[in-house]
Amino acid sequence: MIFFKKILKLHIFKFILIIFFTIGILLGLGVSFLFEFPELDRLKNYQPNTTTRIFDSKGKLIAELYLERREPTSLSKIPIQLRQAFLSIEDARFYEHPGVSYPDIIRAFFVNLQSGRFVQGGSTITQQLAKVLFLTPERTLKRKIKEALLAIEIEKRFTKDEILEFYLNQIYLGNGAYGVQAASKIYFGKKLSELTLAESALLAGLPKAPSKFNPRKNPKRSIARRNLVLKRMLSEKFIKKTEKDSAQDEFLRLNPFTLNQIPETAYFVEHVRKQLSKRYGNTMYRSGLQVYTTLDISLQKNVDNALRRGIYKLNRMRGFKDASKNLTKHPKLGDRFQFRITEVRRKKILGIIGIYEAHMKIPKEINYKLLNSGDIVLGKVKNLNKKSKRIFLKWQETIQGAVIAFDPRSGAVRAMTGGTNFRRFKFNRAVQAKRQPGSAFKSIIMGSALSLGYGPNHILMDSPFVERIPGTKRVWKPTNYSEKFYGPVTMRNALEKSLNLATIKLLIQIKPKKAIKFARRLGIHSKMYPYLSLALGSIEVTPYEFISSYIPFATNGIYARPYEIERITDDENRIMEKFIPQFNLAISPETAFQMKLLLRGVVTDGTAKLAKSIKLFVAGKTGTTNKYKDAWFVGFSPDLVLGVWVGRDSNKNMGFRASGGSAALPIWVEIMKKWSKRKGDKFNYPKSPPKVKLIKIDYKSGFLPSKKCKGKIILEAFIDGTEPTEKCS
Repeated sequence: MIFFKKILKLHIFKFILIIFFTIGILLGLGVSFLFEFPELDRLKNYQPNTTTRIFDSKGKLIAELYLERREPTSLSKIPIQLRQAFLSIEDARFYEHPGVSYPDIIRAFFVNLQSGRFVQGGSTITQQLAKVLFLTPERTLKRKIKEALLAIEIEKRFTKDEILEFYLNQIYLGNGAYGVQAASKIYFGKKLSELTLAESALLAGLPKAPSKFNPRKNPKRSIARRNLVLKRMLSEKFIKKTEKDSAQDEFLRLNPFTLNQIPETAYFVEHVRKQLSKRYGNTMYRSGLQVYTTLDISLQKNVDNALRRGIYKLNRMRGFKDASKNLTKHPKLGDRFQFRITEVRRKKILGIIGIYEAHMKIPKEINYKLLNSGDIVLGKVKNLNKKSKRIFLKWQETIQGAVIAFDPRSGAVRAMTGGTNFRRFKFNRAVQAKRQPGSAFKSIIMGSALSLGYGPNHILMDSPFVERIPGTKRVWKPTNYSEKFYGPVTMRNALEKSLNLATIKLLIQIKPKKAIKFARRLGIHSKMYPYLSLALGSIEVTPYEFISSYIPFATNGIYARPYEIERITDDENRIMEKFIPQFNLAISPETAFQMKLLLRGVVTDGTAKLAKSIKLFVAGKTGTTNKYKDAWFVGFSPDLVLGVWVGRDSNKNMGFRASGGSAALPIWVEIMKKWSKRKGDKFNYPKSPPKVKLIKIDYKSGFLPSKKCKGKIILEAFIDGTEPTEKCS
């Protein structure tokens, strides 16, 4: 029985061998003329998918967009040693065979027969190129035949050097890298000309199994494969033994990260990507665009760091203890912590709180795949076991935030962040969140009044106010943040103290529709209704839209349309698009100057005194909404409009008296102090327009100073003919 099985195997072996030889003979005789290969026509003008690169305002690369990360490189710029490494391991007879290597096919056949499965394919570099460009990866005889025929036809139409160049630019080498140039940068952070022999050999070892031999995931396998390539290079006499031994001893040094985008720029880059998608569709991923943006990378990093630190502090103010510190007491039920994840499982995460191992179930609405070790999460203790030193917590929602910075002179977006962790929170609060600006909207009410001829010393009555809500029996009874009434106050005092009732009285005087019209001129296009609650910022607007409305206050009344993309060029550096800054006179220079001084008063004498330590001329307004759901600070220096918003995505109370001054302003100040140092800490007082007079007045009453009033005297800006004539009595 065994004898007959051997005879049967032998006949099968002979039959298959005859088939292989027949195929080889047919190939050798040129059977390819019986087939048509229209696919090869496009290879003549082949344009591989290339990476779109995004740069900051100084030309520094900040992100790359691609389906296949590739940097096409001519063969003349690919080092000979790197070419030899690929040839030695993939196809040593490349320059000798006609596209297929019959000896290799026969050798592979014997190996496969002996192992009882498909182990080797015997493919040449030309066959690999044919498979990658035109065929599927299925392992069938039909596909192998077509692959061989395609390879022969490719060899007829192109030179060996052209084929090798196609191959070295097309082959997949893992980690999203297609071609040797992209792989060199991803793995080693080097140009091809800078690669060592060992690094060249490592890249050459990847095509066989990019994942299996990936040096990041499997360094031992990768090194073993590299050494095999070096051994083959020696046997092919491409290198000497001393070179081989030296390369084998070389330590594996990988680039610390793969550049897709700098983490701090993620929200900005995604915002730019969406704009590109609207203009170019999916072609942006394969056409090699060079996108030059307005981003100031140094400012962006400061913005991102300040927001994350600020949110961490705010969560501590909410009562979430810092788990990284040594705890003097054992945790108890109801305690709240913010801690770093040490391990992510499908349904729960682990961490360390003091001497306890923290366990927390992941809510269904949270995608566990977006959580990583090192992420900070919040939890409330619901159970603990002192013996096993385990603590069990319930997931808690964090505060989130957004920061945007504009250059008021051009409208260029210099920094943008829409949250604390783009991987976890793709929602860009800077441009997508609709939030109420609260008291920060009072600047627009005051500006509207000034534009209508009111003076900054105009007296308002800060007193109780009640209004029946139309169609209901309920009444609207707003109060001030301090829950006090201040009686007669100037517009300046009302803005500096952020008095709700005085601002409502002003809106009654100027009419809500006039305030809405003024807001439209400042670039606010969101829905606004002519209700008195408008005085308290009861509209919904994105931080991007609202913060940009302060641009005319920072300039001489000129609104510069915000933009992020300076220009776009193609892969040959030809300009495809170029943005020309767009301006319009939104408000008069006189109104803008008056608002500058009023908002400066918020910093020197009002709710934003924390910003007084900044050595630039800065001005701005705090914003707080009802029940402490939103906190803002929007301010500016002569060359930067910067706004900060913080709140919860669920639009719930932040958990403490989170005002604009206590929650948003500290983040703003941290960013602006670094900006001030960068600018040389130069305090330049703004110049007044020709029609504006600076008049000394009594701060409290708004009248001209007199001996009867011994209060503070300030310089106030008045348009010609509106200055006070009476003395304080």
